[in-house]
Amino acid sequence: MQRALKPEEPRALRAEDLLDRLEDRPFTPFRIHLSDGTHLDVTEPGMVIVGPTRAVLPNVFVRDEEGRRLAKHWRTIALLHIVQFSDLDERADGRRRRRK
Repeated sequence: MQRALKPEEPRALRAEDLLDRLEDRPFTPFRIHLSDGTHLDVTEPGMVIVGPTRAVLPNVFVRDEEGRRLAKHWRTIALLHIVQFSDLDERADGRRRRRK
């Protein structure tokens, strides 16, 4: 039996929430904020593998001889630990960064 959330309780992120963000058109690069205070940047929709309860994202990149980006290390995160998404041109508090 699934427990209903009280109105003041935040709803846990679902795979569909992440997939919806990845499928936005036009795609907007975004940051995934995690419960431990860290974050991961998503610059391309194809760089994330989404499962029912987890997602896999590269977090260290290298370049090959032709300058193409390769994933060197990746991180598996539980969707329950995703706190919020923010556009890469926004600060964590939701305000846009000033352009110079």
